Amino acid sequence: MEEETQVKRGRGRPPKAVRPTRVPMSGQQLRMAIPEEYKDPAFHYAWHTDKKDTLYRAKNAGFVHVTTAEMPHHVYGVDSSDNTESNVSMPVGMGEVAYLMKQPIQFHEEDLDEQRKFNQSRIADIKKDLNSGKNGTYGDVKFE
Repeated sequence: MEEETQVKRGRGRPPKAVRPTRVPMSGQQLRMAIPEEYKDPAFHYAWHTDKKDTLYRAKNAGFVHVTTAEMPHHVYGVDSSDNTESNVSMPVGMGEVAYLMKQPIQFHEEDLDEQRKFNQSRIADIKKDLNSGKNGTYGDVKFE
């Protein structure tokens, strides 16, 4: 309810009331989306499940749990415990639970740079070995 719309009473009459913009209940919502107004721009947010060693790896990558003190209860319908230091979590099916975690943005950018370098080296390998370096019987293979 960010914007406000003016309500006119009858044809050509000036507006008498101002009401908040209504958001319909039937509107599409992403269940695990994090509303921008609750994000700290200094962090990258991600959900991690409790499957295998995912949480351990996330913590080693610099992620920390987001607590219910940082995220309002109405955003995710997180457990209704009174403990303000509970971790934000959500059941995701098959007995698994996902935890909302955050990572300093500089760590996230470093991780993305490493992934880009890896991807570029893989693409270079594919281009080098494609058609043994020459055109195949099915035509040219060109990269732009």
